[in-house]
Amino acid sequence: MLRTPAVLAIHLLLVMGCSGSTRNAPPPTMIRSQPIAVAASTMATPAALPASPLPVAAPAMAPAVARTPTPTWTEIYATYFAPGTAGSCARAGKCHPDVMADATSAYTWLAQRGYVAGAHSALVSKTNSCLRWFGGNMPPGAAPNEDAVRDLEAWVALGAPAN
Repeated sequence: MLRTPAVLAIHLLLVMGCSGSTRNAPPPTMIRSQPIAVAASTMATPAALPASPLPVAAPAMAPAVARTPTPTWTEIYATYFAPGTAGSCARAGKCHPDVMADATSAYTWLAQRGYVAGAHSALVSKTNSCLRWFGGNMPPGAAPNEDAVRDLEAWVALGAPAN
């Protein structure tokens, strides 16, 4: 039997396993070896290797985490700023119905006031936001809204596009 470095390395891996541990491996003198066919270049071919006597476990993988896509401005407006939403900025009679009647006019108005300015938008600033969810005073009496904070911060992180 040929004992080339490649054959010895394969033999050692079969005995020790991939972890390199020899804790439960028999001493080298007690290892039974089977002849391994060697190609002309003295490298063993995959078909000539004996089957591993040890079970091979699949590699552990982290569970997949479902990620929701970042909402568009139109979705944010419809969810948080339109009449009847948590913000209800366009509510008639009290708030900003003339300048926040739809997603496009709301974006334009907020941008003109300096609240929307790409990835550094004051709308999500803990010190400069007008929104109560970030420390501001609008909408009056609004409850904390973790979903709005998460969605607005993600949207701003993408550059606050007018989509």
